Amino acid sequence: MLASSSGETAAPFSSVCTWTRDHAAAVYRSFPRADVVASSRHRLKSSRQRKEPARAPGSAARFLRRSGPRAEPAYMYDTRWRAGAWAVMMAMTAVPSAASAVDRWTSPHPGIRHLHRVRPGVDLHVVLVDLASPEVSVVATRPEDRFTTTSEFARRYDAVVAVNANFWGRGSCGLAAGGGEVYPRIYEDGCIATLGVGPGNDAVALDTSASPHGPLPAMITEAWSGKPWLMRGGQAPRNWVRPQHLYRPNPRTAAALSADHRTMILLSADGRRPGVPGLTGFQLVDVLREFGAHDAINLDGGGSTTLVMDSHLINRPSDRHERSVITHLGIRLRPGAVWYAGQITGRGAPESVTAGQSSKVWVEARNTGRRAWSAEQGPTVELTDGGRTWTARPTGEVPPGEVGRFEVSWEPRSFGNTSLRARLVTPEGGLLVDEPIRFDVAVRAPAAPTAPAAAPPPAPQVMTASMGFGCNAQPGHPSGLAWGVLGMFGSLVAALRRRRRPTA
Repeated sequence: MLASSSGETAAPFSSVCTWTRDHAAAVYRSFPRADVVASSRHRLKSSRQRKEPARAPGSAARFLRRSGPRAEPAYMYDTRWRAGAWAVMMAMTAVPSAASAVDRWTSPHPGIRHLHRVRPGVDLHVVLVDLASPEVSVVATRPEDRFTTTSEFARRYDAVVAVNANFWGRGSCGLAAGGGEVYPRIYEDGCIATLGVGPGNDAVALDTSASPHGPLPAMITEAWSGKPWLMRGGQAPRNWVRPQHLYRPNPRTAAALSADHRTMILLSADGRRPGVPGLTGFQLVDVLREFGAHDAINLDGGGSTTLVMDSHLINRPSDRHERSVITHLGIRLRPGAVWYAGQITGRGAPESVTAGQSSKVWVEARNTGRRAWSAEQGPTVELTDGGRTWTARPTGEVPPGEVGRFEVSWEPRSFGNTSLRARLVTPEGGLLVDEPIRFDVAVRAPAAPTAPAAAPPPAPQVMTASMGFGCNAQPGHPSGLAWGVLGMFGSLVAALRRRRRPTA
């Protein structure tokens, strides 16, 4: 076996050809002596009967004349030629079987690897898609474009890889969505195994038995469903009740995710033709497990199974032509795309601030990357003043193509003209924007402290006196005391007068 520079495993064709040539020559050389004996006897017998030497007619006679006295009769040459041709034919028929047992790997695009496997009874294709690559995006058929061939879908959506997806009748079997729009006329019929992908290639595998008509989970815009789960959480059920065709070989289409959901696995297996019956469900699981599948769903197969790559039909549909199917799964390329990128659209800071007081500096940037920005995950603005740094994240969700705002609270310590420097940093630590961001701010010194105000003069002391005697005495003004004394004196005089009155 030889490994090619492209990574594919190639058959040892030079060795096969060498073996074929040597073997054919050996077989060719092994025949003449027996032929010579038989031919000589035949020639002698013919000569005695005809009383004349045997002559080869036509071109064989010319060959004998050109070959000189050592040339052999034409029928001897013909017999030897047939023996050699038979040996070459038998040897060459063995070459395809040697090459057919070889897996051929190619890397047609960044983030995409393709395997073509041809073995006795098997003809299948596997496509591995690196969802961690920002140059790769996954797309589904939008509802208005349903019921088209896979080739037409690939042309409309600029997909370099495309396969058929959901089972279908008058509508889609199970949840289907494209561009964030859920399909109308969905029927369940067991199609509850769903794969979904968002704009940032965030992939999920979920059971939609409770919500076959939607809504879509958050951050998911593309969805496909099938039946049954071929693998769930790394385990294969292998006790399928339906569909029964899983127990018979058929053309197959399947989609799967790796354990970390960073790799999508697409499989297309031919069938229903002489020598290539297709795959059973068990064989399908074995192939998917070989390539690291963790969650896998069985999609529409049979005559619907179609794989298109770079505008070419790669597999051989059992109907001998493409069917129009309800939905598709495609892989598009975005050359040079990155997850996080931005473009400064605005900035601002106060013209002057007071040292020791907090103030805000803001930056606005457009999201030109593949992933959305948020306060929980996304780029960060770093503001530097001398040896101190302040950071802030976007004030809200910023989808790709939208403008986000970063506000940084800053507290200067020294006064004078201050030059602030800011930069936008990706979560990985790289620069989001190469453009330098600078703010020139005048910092005022804080106002001089003022002397404390003089204390107010003490209030005049007010004499208080009791307005009466005993426990019920109340404080009062001194004038009240005079009136009280006079009142008591008047009461005493009245009592003395009553005592002096003569009795009757």
